[in-house]
Amino acid sequence: KMIVRNIVLRPDKFIWLTVMGLLCYFNRVELRDEWRLENRQAFANIWSDMVYGVALFLLMYFNQSKVAMIKFTGYKLLNNISDSGKAFLIILVSDILLGYHSEAGWHSLVEIILDHYGLETDQAAVTFFVCLVPVALDVFIKFWVYKYLPRLSPSVGNILDEIRRH
Repeated sequence: KMIVRNIVLRPDKFIWLTVMGLLCYFNRVELRDEWRLENRQAFANIWSDMVYGVALFLLMYFNQSKVAMIKFTGYKLLNNISDSGKAFLIILVSDILLGYHSEAGWHSLVEIILDHYGLETDQAAVTFFVCLVPVALDVFIKFWVYKYLPRLSPSVGNILDEIRRH
């Protein structure tokens, strides 16, 4: 029999406690190693995103003629779409971002971004963000559609007005 802190232990219990203590130690070491790996990954994600942003900025700054060519191509593509096609794209994009089904998508997007940078998700903050940002985007898109879009393309504005009436 062994005496540990005034407790008498039989040899089989002492072995069992020793094994459990070692298992707890190894579990703590595994948890520590997992935590360190997650921190390294988050740090690597931050640095790689910063390097990507700087490289993209430098490429766009030193290749302004190519950026202008890409913009021109985009404008040509948008101008070649019919007015009903433009209205369809506006409705499609706004419904994807702001539709009734988009709440789960916004939750997932916020959680993915927070996890990417190694931050913990606070469900109250995520819910507040999801309640606030899509509504603000909806207001800005509607304001743009009904205030400025008719000036840019009157027929697209008329199509959207017709859709709004129904």
